[in-house]
Amino acid sequence: MKAIRLVEPLSPLQMHEIPVPTIGEGDVLVRVRAAGICHSDVHFRAGKVPVQPLPRTLGHEIAGVVEQVGSHVTTIKVGNRVCVHYVLSCGECCYCHMGNEQLCPQGSIIGSHVDGGYAEYVAVPERNAVHLPEEIPFEHGAILMCSSATAFHALHKSRLKSGETVAIFGVGGLGVSAIQLAYAFGALDVYAVDINVVNVNTGWRQNLIIIWRNISLAFFFLKLWRDLCWLV
Repeated sequence: MKAIRLVEPLSPLQMHEIPVPTIGEGDVLVRVRAAGICHSDVHFRAGKVPVQPLPRTLGHEIAGVVEQVGSHVTTIKVGNRVCVHYVLSCGECCYCHMGNEQLCPQGSIIGSHVDGGYAEYVAVPERNAVHLPEEIPFEHGAILMCSSATAFHALHKSRLKSGETVAIFGVGGLGVSAIQLAYAFGALDVYAVDINVVNVNTGWRQNLIIIWRNISLAFFFLKLWRDLCWLV
């Protein structure tokens, strides 16, 4: 199969022909239909975050169609549309049982520690394949598992309740996800704080409160947020 691989930092990614990954009895083989470019991938290529060993197939924002399942797989079938949770964990330790698999001592990351989704196929454990509804495009499903999941986790940790007000700092990819999710959480008012007007697009939400014209006000909100972080 074809795969786009990091061969060495600070160099262009290269297309290689590599074997289709084999699957274990608890794994599924996914034909990749969409793979997002996360800023983490930029760091990997720039050498700011080491990736070993090389070459490595990058890409952890993945969605596609299941083409093969292991003999012990029960919840996923061939032909299912799925998106991929990029944290690989043992599923047995106390952290995994608490839902904190990112702390698993055996944890690893798809597209960093193991080959990822910049390829025609990727193999993942059954529990990492999440059903993707037909109405959600593969492109959206891929980034849901990283930028949207990160924003969801942040709002969940903030204990945001329906009727409350929230400020989102930075209206990039994660920020846009956070804004939409904040409304889904029931937020009454959402402030979008950014010093770059190019990042601010309010066409999809008319009652979004934008803070960018007054740069000093944007920095005031940023300082306030930093000060509050010291109190929690």
